[in-house]
Amino acid sequence: MAPEVQMGPTTLRQAFPVSGLGQVDPFILLHHFDFTKGPGEHDFNVPPHPHRGFSPITFIYEGAVQHTDSLGNDRVIGDNEVQWINAGRGIIHGEKIGKEFAKNGGRFQGIQLWINTSKAHKMDPPSYQPITKEEIVLVEREGVELRIVSGKYEGKKGPAKSDVFTAMLRMKEGSKYSMKLPSSNNVAFYILEGQLRINEERFAAQHQLILFKNGEGEILLEANADSKLLLMAGDPINEPLVTHGPFVMNTQTEILEAMRDYQNGKMGFLY
Repeated sequence: MAPEVQMGPTTLRQAFPVSGLGQVDPFILLHHFDFTKGPGEHDFNVPPHPHRGFSPITFIYEGAVQHTDSLGNDRVIGDNEVQWINAGRGIIHGEKIGKEFAKNGGRFQGIQLWINTSKAHKMDPPSYQPITKEEIVLVEREGVELRIVSGKYEGKKGPAKSDVFTAMLRMKEGSKYSMKLPSSNNVAFYILEGQLRINEERFAAQHQLILFKNGEGEILLEANADSKLLLMAGDPINEPLVTHGPFVMNTQTEILEAMRDYQNGKMGFLY
């Protein structure tokens, strides 16, 4: 069960890192936010802050978020959409609730997932990719909607500029879905809501993270209630990991360099 954590005034669920589970390499952090407010009551606002050395990704299941960054981007993404940032050598960004959505109120639910970058690419130029629902690859089965955001699956490729597999899955009560992922991958599913039976033997419910053994073979999901999941799979990077706040590098020296570069304005500016 993902415990609650406090990020400023906002209460989130943190599936990892937690005690006993530092990361699911190459995935290094998962936050789940879910709250509902009336018209004009939404106050979600993350002020400008830096990142370096990884990709912070936001998956929106309901609601809308507005992103601004030091590259000059200013975009709003909504239901079933994703913003994909590759922080590279440094980017500053801020997020707040979408203005029109805040005006009307409603449910705001999604995931922020941090995906590590290999040492060879940690200092690449930063990039921002807003991914609309029309761009995301939709696979439909009876009672099932699988939205492939990144990576390859069953001959289809997600629009994000990444080889790591991520997908948003919605299942109606009583539906079934089976899938097979590469045996070299670390595989994890996070349940935003609902209840499922996995491989006909294990039950899992809301706010749980499910980890699979490498090479486990076919995964069968059966929804006992309407369910929403985030699916993650990728080959481990297997490199040293040193984190400090918004920076993810390989050594403590690189963390100190990131802090210095941010303070000296080398990651740009966002006011």
